[in-house]
Amino acid sequence: MKRLSWMWLTTLLLSAPACTKRDEAPPTPPAAAEPEPRPTEHDEVITLAPEALKNAKLERARAEHRPLRRGLNATARLAFLPKSVAQVAARVPGRLVSLEVNLGQKVKKGEVLGYLESPELGQARADYLSSATKSRVAEENFRREQELLRKGISSEREALQAEAEFSTARADMNAAEGRLHALGLNDAEIRALKADEHYSSRFPARSPLDGTVVEMTGAVGASVEASTPLFTVADPSRLWGVLDVFESQLSSVRTGQRVVLTVAALGERRFEGRVDSIGDIVDEKTRTVPVRVTVSNEDGALKSGMFAQAEVLTTEAAGTEPSPARLVIPREAVQEQGDARVVFVPLGEGRFRPVPVKLGARTAQEVEVLSGLDAGTEVITQGAFILKSELSKESLGESD
Repeated sequence: MKRLSWMWLTTLLLSAPACTKRDEAPPTPPAAAEPEPRPTEHDEVITLAPEALKNAKLERARAEHRPLRRGLNATARLAFLPKSVAQVAARVPGRLVSLEVNLGQKVKKGEVLGYLESPELGQARADYLSSATKSRVAEENFRREQELLRKGISSEREALQAEAEFSTARADMNAAEGRLHALGLNDAEIRALKADEHYSSRFPARSPLDGTVVEMTGAVGASVEASTPLFTVADPSRLWGVLDVFESQLSSVRTGQRVVLTVAALGERRFEGRVDSIGDIVDEKTRTVPVRVTVSNEDGALKSGMFAQAEVLTTEAAGTEPSPARLVIPREAVQEQGDARVVFVPLGEGRFRPVPVKLGARTAQEVEVLSGLDAGTEVITQGAFILKSELSKESLGESD
């Protein structure tokens, strides 16, 4: 019995260390936490500082369910309206002695733009004064002869001769006055010349209309010929956009249709006008017809001679079937971000969220949104490129 107890105790002692070793084994480490997913573009927010927001001059538009406006696209040349531009030439040979206006200055009709010194004008004024004096003397002599004839003191032959001399002198004076008109003097200036009987060789170059001095080609002291252009005065508040429309597209164009013009030099700005007239002659080389559009230009951003891209909104033409209703936004609101297309939704307080969108049909001005936006959602149009630049900066910072 004693031997069995000892053997049992020995067995128990030998097995104890093994049990202790199992109890001290370290626990299984917990699984490493998974990194939080990186925010998608839906979660990113662009924030502009107040000053940057002010300088960006952002504009907004709402996504709308309506027909996509189809348009006819054409190139256009900008030009002054013919009745709103005038070139002021010297009219008489001479020398430019002064400039009374500056380039870009607004002037009124009749305002003096500059003065010329012209021997020809001086001679014309002297001839007029001489002929006016002769006419006055001849008239007085004719009236005196008529009075003497009534009294039987003078003969009828002398009275007729006095009448002939008066008629000749008056014709000479009228011819001299006509010459002064041709040289640019108005009635008031001729009356003043006749009243004080003083003449000079200074000739005023006057503006023929209200407008702005858009060109000055004369230099003080330079000799000029009668046809030398000195100034160009124009009213730039309205311009013509002359569209070259192919004859095959002409059936879609009507007077009164809205036209939207864009100019590469002015970025995202849009200028609207209406079709004024459609030409009657097809260019034999290009097979195009000029279509003229009057465009408002109150701030003077557009310049005569610029080229523009124009879209005639032909869906407004009578009898044109409208396209089906779609969710539509302005095309300028869509920006490319890698392979994606995004729009920027304002959140308030200078914050904007880029939202990926899937696009469908499009025109030069509008695009259909198939997914990504709801009707009524506001998006940034003008200035969206600035937000895209900010988004690109943030993406570049994260990649670093």
